[in-house]
Amino acid sequence: MYLAVDVRGLSAGLLRGFRDGVAAALGVSPSHVHINQLNKKKNGVELFVSSDRLGASEPRPAEEVIQSLNVRVLHRHLGHFGITEVSTEKNVLQGEPKYHGASSEGLYGLVLFITIVSIIITCILVKLYSLDPFLSPFDLLIFIYSHLYCELMSFPSEFPSCRRGSNVSLVLDMSALGSVEPLSVAVVTPREAVAREYLLSASRMLNPQQLCDVVKHTHRLHAEFTEIPMNFIDPKELDVPNHGTKNRYKTILPNPHSRVILKSRTHNDLLSSYINANYIRGYAGDNKAFIATQGPLVNTVNDFWWMAWQEEAPVIVMITKLKEKNEKCVLYWPEKRGIYGKVEVLVNSVGEFEHYTTRRLTLKCGNQTRELLHYWYTSWPDHKTPDSALPLLQLMAEVENGRRAAAAPGPVIIHCSAGIGRTGCFIATTIGCKQLQAKGLVDVLSITCQLRADRGGMIQTAEQYEFVHHALTHYVARLSEEAGQ
Repeated sequence: MYLAVDVRGLSAGLLRGFRDGVAAALGVSPSHVHINQLNKKKNGVELFVSSDRLGASEPRPAEEVIQSLNVRVLHRHLGHFGITEVSTEKNVLQGEPKYHGASSEGLYGLVLFITIVSIIITCILVKLYSLDPFLSPFDLLIFIYSHLYCELMSFPSEFPSCRRGSNVSLVLDMSALGSVEPLSVAVVTPREAVAREYLLSASRMLNPQQLCDVVKHTHRLHAEFTEIPMNFIDPKELDVPNHGTKNRYKTILPNPHSRVILKSRTHNDLLSSYINANYIRGYAGDNKAFIATQGPLVNTVNDFWWMAWQEEAPVIVMITKLKEKNEKCVLYWPEKRGIYGKVEVLVNSVGEFEHYTTRRLTLKCGNQTRELLHYWYTSWPDHKTPDSALPLLQLMAEVENGRRAAAAPGPVIIHCSAGIGRTGCFIATTIGCKQLQAKGLVDVLSITCQLRADRGGMIQTAEQYEFVHHALTHYVARLSEEAGQ
């Protein structure tokens, strides 16, 4: 079967997604869909579908495959690929191969093939190094594979595995499905596809003893950290005009798929719905356990309080001073009473502790009122991690108790200055503690990847990554003490 589609931007990761979409449209397992060739000359993908009978590996007839194709499902999954034609082709795998034995022509062909492969790899390496000399070996291999695959598949095949098939054709114009909106997806580069795959799959589960051992070898932790893609976004991915006026840092932006969108009466004003904040997944499938956001600016304080109201947040955690050499956050709460746009904030009580300050607040909007806890952690030193993780663990326990006791069911709002470094540490430690409590195991690598998938750059430095591991070893010790009592 042949699908007319632009193959120039297809990488290994995108090919997997393409195959999965075709499988969904055919109602078969992806393992039965086999990509035979990327035809650059005709700008299309040639593939065949193997039989789903147990032990059978022969291709299904092309006409039968096309008859079973659900066009709407194909468009829903692969609309962004711009498929314009689906047809049967002569070069689809079908029948049995015939082996004619080795010959001098075959030997010359093999030498020519190896030469071409060597030239392509050399060109890719030169190109790749000029783009980014600091690519990891993992990135390098995937990049070479995806480019090499596309280049080699563009050559006409003269090998025995090219078998003959049907030439009956069927053209499907995907744009004719007027009621189905095409997906609006930016072109994904091979490296972006690799990063996405890493964030979805990277894992290293540790038992308590392994966790304690790994913190003794910080160089390994730092090496592991450098492999994790940051997942920062390009400003062009945010379809909000003038959003830069509401960002504390130009390069720290909310990832579009998980960003918090403020409900606004003026639907045409996209900027009024914008805030630099993301929903962050928690432990055990809680999709909106947290909101990670930047420290409010003078012109975003009203937005911040409206977000707290809209999302029914029970707790706000602030992990930064107002100023650390430069301004990190504005004073966004009142001494007693303040009105911020549509939200009125009342301070009911203030509690001073060694490492943090608590405020019990009442929020009012219209005729409704809600209670909210505000924790201001002030013991995180400038430009480094704390010497001890115990105060942060204490704060984490207080926040969890406050969340459980609160009537408001929404996500806990966490912020530092940029909303990625200390914020990431706090959230990762919270999730890790819950994982240890539930399973007796923890996967900090997977947790970090999950956080960065939701908001780019979470856990900003290798030292912070190390600190999260240290904090979890303290929590393991606490669990052991409680179990021994």
